[in-house]
Amino acid sequence: MQQLPRTGPAEIHLQCWTIRELPSGERRFCGFADYQGKVSSPITHFDPVTRTGVTASGRRYVMVGRCGYDQDADFTWQRLMHALKVRAWTDVTLDLVPDARQGLVRCDDEA
Repeated sequence: MQQLPRTGPAEIHLQCWTIRELPSGERRFCGFADYQGKVSSPITHFDPVTRTGVTASGRRYVMVGRCGYDQDADFTWQRLMHALKVRAWTDVTLDLVPDARQGLVRCDDEA
């Protein structure tokens, strides 16, 4: 997959996150960061143990805390789905990260 041009920060720490899959099999991160809803470009790599992933833009996403719902993120997602003319999608968060409803303690968080 060709890397898309990236604007903005190289790393995003996503809260109230989910991983959503389109009928094409393309997956994207959806959540809240930097005081707004965020939806990633397509995921190219995801490590469910560390809950980190890289997208087609080259940006690195870090899932913070438990998965969850954020109204701003869902609004952003719905706008993207409308623009892409996608009517159906699947939340695959718990399929990929079975313990996503539990927070992940990171060594650097214990300072």
